[in-house]
Amino acid sequence: MSKREKVLEVMAKHPSWSVLLVAKKAKCSPSYAHLLRKQVKEAEYNAAKAELEAESTAAATWVSVQPIGVSAEVETSYKNNKDLPPTPVATRSHILDTAKSYITRDRQADHGDAEDNFSRIAGYWSLHTGTTLTATDVAVMMALLKVARIKQNPQHVDNWVDGAGYFACGGEIANQ
Repeated sequence: MSKREKVLEVMAKHPSWSVLLVAKKAKCSPSYAHLLRKQVKEAEYNAAKAELEAESTAAATWVSVQPIGVSAEVETSYKNNKDLPPTPVATRSHILDTAKSYITRDRQADHGDAEDNFSRIAGYWSLHTGTTLTATDVAVMMALLKVARIKQNPQHVDNWVDGAGYFACGGEIANQ
């Protein structure tokens, strides 16, 4: 079995493992494991995007609804990525589904492994504050940032979605 096959096998068996755990189990460098994880995530993203595009061309008509509580940045992202338009309905399932799509799709390609990224942030924040912080502290503090923004504008759906995403990432990191 090649090194690539071994790493992919470990990732398939343990999809929630950090890059460091995958590298240790597969006996390879963390950078190699990260590269393969990035390639796998990009392939999954491209497949999902192709499926979404196929569905959108198969649909007779799309009705564009003016989003409520969605930032211009998010609206632009939807247009640029040819995603479904944001919906104005803020149901609990919509918020959770949107958060799930954010934290399981292309974020890895942009920001790397969540645990690695949150650990790096914790290191920087620890230096700045003079207090030792962990990756789970970062998840909680980022969620609290969203809570503060919700206090200012509770109708802005993005903050609810992002808060759910930070809690989900923190829960996964705390339980690895």
